[in-house]
This record gives sequence, C-alpha cells and structure tokens, in this order.
Amino acid sequence: MAHRQPTAEERARFDKLWGWTDEQIKDLTPKHWHLLDRGSKFGEYRMVAEVIESKNCLGGAKVGDKYVFHASGFFLPLESTIRRPCLWAMVPMLPFSYMVYDRIALDVDPSSLSIDHIKCLDVGVEYGGYGEVVFKVYCEKSPPRSK
Repeated sequence: MAHRQPTAEERARFDKLWGWTDEQIKDLTPKHWHLLDRGSKFGEYRMVAEVIESKNCLGGAKVGDKYVFHASGFFLPLESTIRRPCLWAMVPMLPFSYMVYDRIALDVDPSSLSIDHIKCLDVGVEYGGYGEVVFKVYCEKSPPRSK
C-alpha cells in the first residue's frame, strides 16, 4: 500500500513536534495520517477532572479544584487550580485521556462521556491510607489562544 508523503509544512511540523526521521515518516500508517489530519481538533478541547469530594487529602485538593489537560493528554498546570499535583490522583485519569483522544479522532463529541467519575488511588485512613478524593471528569472547549 502506497503511503502518503507529507507536505513541506507537515514535514516542518513533524520535525518541530517529534523529530521524526524520513524512515519513520515513511512507515506512518493510514491510521497515523488520520490522527495527524485531525490534529487541530485536539487543540479545541481540554479534559478537566474537578474535585467533587475530598476527605483528608494530603495534597490539599478541595471541592471545586481542577486538574486540566490538553485533549492530547498533557497536564496544563497554568490552567489547573491544584498546585501540588498528585500522582495517586492523576493515574486514574489516564483511561479518560485515551477516551477523549479517541472520541476526537472519530469526530465524536468528547464531552459525552458515559463514565465520568473517578477516585484517587488513596484508600482513605480507614483502610491504611491518608485521604481520598473523588473527581468528575468532563471535556470543555479550550479558551481562545492569545496571539
């Protein structure tokens, strides 16, 4: 199957973002190209995990605090209100990141998550942990970029 060749603009973007070699670009599949063609759509959304319950959180997460992520999965600390990111809270968010990414790739509204609540991995003081936090996960449109 003949693979598509990148335009000069695409090639420059690939160099900047990933540093892909010509050999790697040659091996891109139609699935890669589909995702690459959807690229700008990923910037239109962000995934938010908002604290809806918090008991004894060592990191200080309070109801209303938010972790915010680009739709491609990376953490946006300047848009988040939680200043002490906790790995125990963030790890359960990973499957949601994949769901959001896949929905955008398929041109489906990423805001329509059926499963939309998670808990941090801390089991709470009753079970030998320290605290526990419950999050509601949702997507929203990204704010316009300033120029």
